[in-house]
Amino acid sequence: MTPDLSEILRTLANLIRIGHIADVNGDKARVQLSPTLKTTWLKWSAFRAGNVVSWCPPSPGEQVIVFSPDGDLTRGRILAGLYSEDSPAPEQSYSVNAIHYPDGAVVRYDFESHALTATLPAGSSALVKADEVTADTPITTCTGDVKIKGNLTVEGVSALNNGMTVKGGEGGAAAVINGAVKATGDVVAGDISLQKHRTSGVQRGNDESGWPIA
Repeated sequence: MTPDLSEILRTLANLIRIGHIADVNGDKARVQLSPTLKTTWLKWSAFRAGNVVSWCPPSPGEQVIVFSPDGDLTRGRILAGLYSEDSPAPEQSYSVNAIHYPDGAVVRYDFESHALTATLPAGSSALVKADEVTADTPITTCTGDVKIKGNLTVEGVSALNNGMTVKGGEGGAAAVINGAVKATGDVVAGDISLQKHRTSGVQRGNDESGWPIA
């Protein structure tokens, strides 16, 4: 039997096709291969799908490759990740590994400058949930406010450069200090100055003076 040349050419043409994602439904998608040809629902390839499972579905309009065993498009598999005019490369440096998200968030590492950045858009949040978190670094800088809902233990020296406000808890003192306290300036309790206060009822001998007055 003479092989059908047109069928052979059709099969070869369908082995590897380039198109754009038309629709996504869970772990399957349909690909627009030409203005008149759209695939059926095909599995798209994940980065990992074993003990480690990744999830990053392709998006409509993304340029992809369809690999079809024996040229049968109904058995095709989708490989995403081709830059296009509508979705060009977001970086130019070969030392950068980055992920850009549609809301403007960017996670970026430059292995030449050893710089890791995670930039999130306005109104965003970040959560690290663990039994213990350690930041092993000589210095950590927070440019905004810091709120601690649990206890705070500082094992080194604390330097408060712009003052301190302490509010006591329920039925407790605002501060309990075990040890000596040194102050280079005045100490004021209410209206009473430690350096400048006077006492009333001053008498000679062994009598005690009265209460301090402002």
